Amino acid sequence: MYSTAALSNKVVCLRDDEYKEYFEATTTGVIYLDGAMRIKNLNREAERICSTDRAKILGKRANVVFDGYGENFLKIFSIGEFDDLNTTNLKVKIKDQYVYLHVDTLKLLDSSGAVSGMIVIMQDVSAVRAAIKQIQTTQMLMSLGELAAGVAHHVRTPLTTISGYLQVMVNRLEDDKYTVRRDILETMLDEVSYINGVVKELVMFAKPAVEKQPGADINRVLEEALLLTFKQLGGEKITIQKQLAKDLPTICADSNLLQQAMVNIMQNAMEAMPEDGVLTVKSWLNAEINMLVIAIHDTGPGVVAEMLPRIFEPFYTTKLDRMGLGLPVAHRIVAEHGGFINISVNDNGGTKVHVYIPLFDDKVRHLAVVHQQILNLQ
Repeated sequence: MYSTAALSNKVVCLRDDEYKEYFEATTTGVIYLDGAMRIKNLNREAERICSTDRAKILGKRANVVFDGYGENFLKIFSIGEFDDLNTTNLKVKIKDQYVYLHVDTLKLLDSSGAVSGMIVIMQDVSAVRAAIKQIQTTQMLMSLGELAAGVAHHVRTPLTTISGYLQVMVNRLEDDKYTVRRDILETMLDEVSYINGVVKELVMFAKPAVEKQPGADINRVLEEALLLTFKQLGGEKITIQKQLAKDLPTICADSNLLQQAMVNIMQNAMEAMPEDGVLTVKSWLNAEINMLVIAIHDTGPGVVAEMLPRIFEPFYTTKLDRMGLGLPVAHRIVAEHGGFINISVNDNGGTKVHVYIPLFDDKVRHLAVVHQQILNLQ
């Protein structure tokens, strides 16, 4: 029967036979130690994980039994190292084999509050870790495969054209003389230029040559990017709305590369509005996280939800006449400056792109945490 005290404290009591059955059958390793850190009991799973024999270690101190398991493993049994309840993940070398463990330790206290023992609960997560690593490797290989396929697609077509023209010219050669029409040469030069563009974008994506200089003005970068974008694409029917905050602090950055990133983003926004629309460009300082924020909004149809997870993948595009490297290159450039890009769909249609660039050149920023904070604020 359960005691009144146990029930009032929401403690579940097991009979001895129930306790022993559960203790041995559980797939979680359990070690029970007394106040002197002597091993009083452990179950079969703990024996397996620690590759030891229960009969040989009962009554012995944990630091003696596990002396060869490494300093990090021994810290589990150091009472002063942690609070009453502690969780940690370890990589332990046991019998010439590495094991990954998830460990929970619970101090046991007597009525006076003194430590009377400890319970160590450990899970062998080596198989889970291996599975995750296998998935990551598979995803990486799939990405490399898609990248290779994209390169092959965008290079093979112009090469076929060039090869065809050259073959015709070779077949018509007589006495090393051949007159080539201007349009053929121009076509071949265009195809070579296209291949060069693919290679250039790939190099930019793989490893942009960043040359940071102090005094970079983000508003000037945006103004020049707007001029360059409209010069390249026209956009006579596009209305520009600029809301650039005054007196923004300058940063240490590569202005040319940042301009390239902004042009790539603006080009995507412009191409989403082929007839007419509004392109909104904003800038401001988020003092709480010490980052400059650039917002580029369009009034196009918006990004399809299924595309968002893959939008920064190279060669992933729905436009037949585009390489699909614009946003991946922009993402890489911003990342090289310690920032990140967030893309979402406006409630009233269109796409909004927010670019975050740190004020200080600090590559050891915890961007994942900051990113989540910013998303929560939007």
